[in-house]
Amino acid sequence: MSKITWNKFRSMHKGTPMKEIKGLWADYKEGKYEPKGTEKPAAKPKAAKKKPEAKVVEEQPREEFLRLFNDLFILNDPSEAEKSLYRQLLNLAEKTRPEGYTTARGDGWTIYLGPTQKTVLVNETRRTAFSITRSYWQRFYQGAALVDTQMFDNEEGLERLKKQYRRMGKLVTRYPIPGIEIMVPASSLDIPLPSGVE
Repeated sequence: MSKITWNKFRSMHKGTPMKEIKGLWADYKEGKYEPKGTEKPAAKPKAAKKKPEAKVVEEQPREEFLRLFNDLFILNDPSEAEKSLYRQLLNLAEKTRPEGYTTARGDGWTIYLGPTQKTVLVNETRRTAFSITRSYWQRFYQGAALVDTQMFDNEEGLERLKKQYRRMGKLVTRYPIPGIEIMVPASSLDIPLPSGVE
């Protein structure tokens, strides 16, 4: 049995659930399990293996890069079912928002809070309002920068605001999709500096 560190052992078992890796590690320490990469390979003809090995060595990093890129930038869980649900969500969002609505990082936002959980989030640049709750705001944008906060003493103020945007056809009665329909800095550290400022 060759001596392998925990980090090396984990890297040899990429894609395996952590709970299972811990069990295999315990078996390895007791001598009951030998990882595939540590076994001595049988004698093989060198000439027959050289060309395919080079191709495999080139393909594995590319496939690994593509898998990691998908994990990090496309979706947290890149299963087909999750991708399908996300596409459906985007399609439904497009049908339920005002025609031609887009957002940009420079848009001005105001959140109107009432005495209850009901809240109205307004994109002042695009003159579009979203009917949301305080829970949504706290979950995704607690501490967000560049968002003006206004308070109403009663529910009537929020209802008047909703009625005003409903008459204009610019009231969306669902949550905005983070990063798609609302783009605000998560904190003051995320505020982009003007060009030329370091």
